[in-house]
Amino acid sequence: YRALTFPFLTSAMGVFLLRQYYLTFAKELYEAAKLDGCSNLRFLGSIVVPLSRPALGALGAYVFLNTWNQYMWPLLVTNSRNYRTVQIGISMLYDIDAVSLGLMMAGVVIVIVPSLSIFVFMNKQLINGLMSGAVKG
Repeated sequence: YRALTFPFLTSAMGVFLLRQYYLTFAKELYEAAKLDGCSNLRFLGSIVVPLSRPALGALGAYVFLNTWNQYMWPLLVTNSRNYRTVQIGISMLYDIDAVSLGLMMAGVVIVIVPSLSIFVFMNKQLINGLMSGAVKG
């Protein structure tokens, strides 16, 4: 499974999104934490991470959806049917049995459900996370 997961652990958009979000933080926040005796690690864990939950939620949803909808990469790096993803399975089902349209549509619904559930349950957090880095002030 490493060949399927490792390429998607980093994302240029994720770096840019978090950078823009962190630029909105006031420098006085860090200075006040230092005056209170907060170490760098504690500042990161107790101030930065809780404040960046919207951006991290938006990034997590983006990375999941981008990884979930991949077709070509899993097709290139897997050679066993045990490691193939659902998207490849649906296309192979189409090649094997073109008459079973109901089975293919059931597979499509299975593929769509995680994406839709992310949008339904994380809609507000996604919008806040993507818009928070766009406006400074």
